Amino acid sequence: MKSGLADLAVRGGVLVNGRGFQKADLFIRGGTIDSLESPESPRPAVRTIDASGKYVLPGIIDAHLHPVYADHIETLSQAAAFGGTTTLIPYIGAVKAWSHSGTLFDVVGDFIRQGEKDSFLDFGIHGSLMPDDLAGLAAAIPRLIDMGVTSFKAFMAYERRGMMLSDGALMTCLDILAKSGALLAVHAENGSILDGLEDRFRAAGRTAPEDYPPTHPNLAEAEAVFRILTLSRIAKCPLYLPHISAHESLDVIRLFKKWGGTEFFAETCPHYLVLTEEEMIRRGSLAKMAPPLRKAEDLDALWKSLGEGLIDVVGSDAAGHLIKTKEPLWEKIFDSPYGSPGVNTLFPVVYDEGVNRGRITLPRLVALMCENPARIFGLAPRKGFLNPGSDADVLILDPGMPHEIKGVSRPLKVDYSLFEGRRCLGLPVLVMQRGEVLVEDGAWKAEAVRGRYLPRRKFMGEEGA
Repeated sequence: MKSGLADLAVRGGVLVNGRGFQKADLFIRGGTIDSLESPESPRPAVRTIDASGKYVLPGIIDAHLHPVYADHIETLSQAAAFGGTTTLIPYIGAVKAWSHSGTLFDVVGDFIRQGEKDSFLDFGIHGSLMPDDLAGLAAAIPRLIDMGVTSFKAFMAYERRGMMLSDGALMTCLDILAKSGALLAVHAENGSILDGLEDRFRAAGRTAPEDYPPTHPNLAEAEAVFRILTLSRIAKCPLYLPHISAHESLDVIRLFKKWGGTEFFAETCPHYLVLTEEEMIRRGSLAKMAPPLRKAEDLDALWKSLGEGLIDVVGSDAAGHLIKTKEPLWEKIFDSPYGSPGVNTLFPVVYDEGVNRGRITLPRLVALMCENPARIFGLAPRKGFLNPGSDADVLILDPGMPHEIKGVSRPLKVDYSLFEGRRCLGLPVLVMQRGEVLVEDGAWKAEAVRGRYLPRRKFMGEEGA
């Protein structure tokens, strides 16, 4: 047992990690977790928080978001904190479709400066690779890794938006990253299939919301997943598969796990776990995203995969637009932008749908949303864990607290939610970052922006913590 006055003590709660539950008191000093003590420890603290009847979790890590649409890092980070998130890893790149120009190195540097000025949460960066980045990639990657950017993203679709990389270009990226100790995340959909089907549907006048999902069929995702896993194995480059949505993709992932070889990881998102393609009929282009919302059988398969460990991470993929910029909502679905909000509902929705309905356990949720992203993306054990020496990023969950998700949630500028009207049970009632309380009983408590940029280690594997 440690002695001495702590800055803060969290007493009476049940601590949760990826392995199970622990009845313990948590003591914080200097922004980090100083000790875990048996209940009723006599150690004094300047402030004591009573967590009786509540769960105490590490702060959530959202490893997938896009601060480039209606909301940027300031409002996204504050809204994320209300939902229990304390660390963000957004995708940043010189992407014309995101209104960014210059080199990837320039854009990353600009975002670090912006984030340190505006973000309420600590943040890392994934670098998004575009075709224009390839010429100088071999020189740029070591510089970016020296800056702590150790994960990158590429696209197998969206040639018309200037984002798609050919198989040859993907191999170039994989080879460079493998030699540099970095990881590649890949948007896996077959771009040729997507473009060809969209052209066919447009020509036939099929441009209603319900016509969108058939132009992104399950097999277009599964084929791309198989292809990029093959390329990554040949290049011996670790891979991350964001926003998996199709049950056929899970079969491919299962096959490659059986075969063994280079490490890879898979992610899904709350909207693929809760909503189906029927949402397109109800909400029009507000529900347009890529990959699209799927069928109930895909949803059920994803939940099963979360329980069995086939999927490693759940991220928000928050990319929220204003309703007016999602026009046309109904009659020309292919002309509407992609993406939906969700940074503030990431944890509450997955907890309610997963834990409350018996689909996954709370320890498994902590593994998926705290420990695994910290390990995979080089932040463990500083983030994602309630261990002595870890940052005091803490979420106190009241499992009996009912709440309803609103369409408009301040401070977000985005003016809708696909989960609007959903009644959930279980809410973060206190969220702190590095020992400072950000949110308490639904009220914002932080007096100033205090987010820090998080340089990350080179890829060391999921057990690299």
